[in-house]
Amino acid sequence: MTPEDLAPAAPLPAVGRTPPKGGREANLSSPSGREPLSSPSGGELLSSPSGGGGPRRGGGGLPPHPVAASVADDARGIELAWSDGLRETLPAAWLIDNGEDAFDGPTGQRRLGLGAVDPQARLQCGGLDAAGLTISLEGGAMLAVSRHRLLSRRRSPPAPALWLEAAAIETPDAISADAYLNDDEALAETASRIARQGLAFLTGGLTEPGYVERIVARFGFIRETNYGRLFDVRSEPRPSNLAYTAEALDLHTDNPYRDPPPTLQLLHAIHADATGGATCFADGFAHAEALARTAPEAFDRLARTPVEFAYRAPDGAVYRARRPLIEQGPDGALVAVRLNHRSLAPLDLADREIAPWYDAYRAFHDLLHAPLAALKVRLLPGDVVLFDNRRIVHGREAYDGGASTGRWLQGCYADIDGLLATLARLRPDGLA
Repeated sequence: MTPEDLAPAAPLPAVGRTPPKGGREANLSSPSGREPLSSPSGGELLSSPSGGGGPRRGGGGLPPHPVAASVADDARGIELAWSDGLRETLPAAWLIDNGEDAFDGPTGQRRLGLGAVDPQARLQCGGLDAAGLTISLEGGAMLAVSRHRLLSRRRSPPAPALWLEAAAIETPDAISADAYLNDDEALAETASRIARQGLAFLTGGLTEPGYVERIVARFGFIRETNYGRLFDVRSEPRPSNLAYTAEALDLHTDNPYRDPPPTLQLLHAIHADATGGATCFADGFAHAEALARTAPEAFDRLARTPVEFAYRAPDGAVYRARRPLIEQGPDGALVAVRLNHRSLAPLDLADREIAPWYDAYRAFHDLLHAPLAALKVRLLPGDVVLFDNRRIVHGREAYDGGASTGRWLQGCYADIDGLLATLARLRPDGLA
């Protein structure tokens, strides 16, 4: 793969120095246009290959590694010192449960049952070398814990590259679709961008229906829903969803009425309308964090108040899910945003809770719809966008649905774990 396959194969140049209200409009140009991406003020955001640019990976510096080990005073564990100054004591139970003998070689799965982990085990001596820990237990048994398993304790995913404005997207340029399909580094870079910034663009692909299936097949499987294996986003005479009209769509996440919702969405442009129809994207996680800083009470209300989303399909099937608009994990980290006013069921909160909830909802909405917050992209035939449906909200501008060719996007859903698993395989160093 050549450097041109990655950056900037198809940059998104600003369509003017003054961005339109609600976002910065962009265009996925052909591979022949390789000018550096410009910010709304005209400044360069991404260097060309000759200027030292290219894909950015995770934060600098080597990850911490163990540097010394000794048996704890009570002989119940190993005191481990790390290169970054951390000192910790690993109990005997953890060491036994993660010893090399606890795992099956061919599958890598743990075959040792919990009942075989002696809670009273004591250690006689232990040492650390390049391979990991070697430990002698009382009674004469030997135990080896690999360096790999020790390092897994300090593994953490790269911090997401949040963007409050379109101009702050870390790597907005498009990757060659042909490189993505045929070169693992282009595939890894695409997955890395989705993991870090929530979305990635491909350009120069085919315009035949079904092409998006080839994109998914590089990392996983399509998630089929009631909309089908693939769905066509274009104006229809009798639409079953407002997405199948030419109307503008407010920023939203897809299918919040499912449990769980699809985690990854792909859209492939087959036809482009002559005017209008720009696709809009904003970073829901960035604005949720901004809400937590600027209006913590509003953030807390949206994070702790479940509301219902619902959708009735043409065949009468009703999909319902009850979740907060902002979902956090046990550690407080953001897990998902669910934003889709079209699918919000009538609130059944206590009457005194309704007005405060709407106030919090509006505060979040206003952040997402602030000037410059959204990236507006005119997807041209052959372009593909992949985005994290848990994080990125998307919408579109209205277009002429009566045009003879019209705007035709073909989309599908997939599970993001397949994409992240592929990234882990291609970049085992953990650098996204």
